[in-house]
Amino acid sequence: MSFLGRDLLSRTFELAASPVFYAWFERLADARVPGPLRVPLFRTLARLGGIDLSEVAAPLATFPSIAAFFLRRLADGARPIDPDPRTLVSPADGTLQACGSFPAEADPVLSIKGSRTALGRLLGPYREAIAGGGHFFVVYLSPRDYHRVHLPAAGLVRSWQSVPGTRFPVNSLGRRVRPDVLSSNERAVVELELADGSRLFLVLVAAFGVARTELVFATPAEVRRRAGEPPVVLAPPRPMDRGAEIAAFNLGSTVLVIWPAGRNPVVWLQRAGPIRMGQAVARFGDVGT
Repeated sequence: MSFLGRDLLSRTFELAASPVFYAWFERLADARVPGPLRVPLFRTLARLGGIDLSEVAAPLATFPSIAAFFLRRLADGARPIDPDPRTLVSPADGTLQACGSFPAEADPVLSIKGSRTALGRLLGPYREAIAGGGHFFVVYLSPRDYHRVHLPAAGLVRSWQSVPGTRFPVNSLGRRVRPDVLSSNERAVVELELADGSRLFLVLVAAFGVARTELVFATPAEVRRRAGEPPVVLAPPRPMDRGAEIAAFNLGSTVLVIWPAGRNPVVWLQRAGPIRMGQAVARFGDVGT
């Protein structure tokens, strides 16, 4: 893509994400769908998007808007959690795009599907936790995917921060326009303390369109209002199980799981490809394995 073309596309996305157009996207998503139109509309959306309606917990007629349908919950048992307590599970449905380790640097940079992601910038005030290196994996959610996000491990949720940024697509088009899209888009960072006292960070990167992110302890309005403020410390910390729902996206986006290097090695169980929430991605091994 030429410089002129990239600049024009970038400006187009910036305009579409301006307050006027952004609010329009949200009004359209939140508009109440008349009762008789709900089932045929949502069935059409499911057919076009490849959504499996057999997994949806509630009847289609109960979703008052497109946004509500997009945030649909799944039926009990649709996403079993890997039984091994040593595993880190996928926090969401989607595509496992990358995983691995990073060295001890002030701001390690990862190459993820052509994008350059600066982890220090991504984590903001939490960056000191990964100064000694660490591990990560990335799950990309397309609009067809189940868009509720769950914890990859059990622990205490200690704090969270809302980080302001751009609203570019996080797909291949967005990466061509903005190679650092994952570390420059709006995002929410959740800090989790694991049973052994180590820390893990869940980063929820917003995307183009209806980019609202909600947490189980903060509404989308609060997440947006606190953008740029210091981390919100939960007092007392909130204990949550592995696989417990922690957040939800209103449109396709990306979740990164990042944790500092520890004494125990990491065994990667999956490296790439389609994945569902609850499937094991990595396992903490024993020293010497």
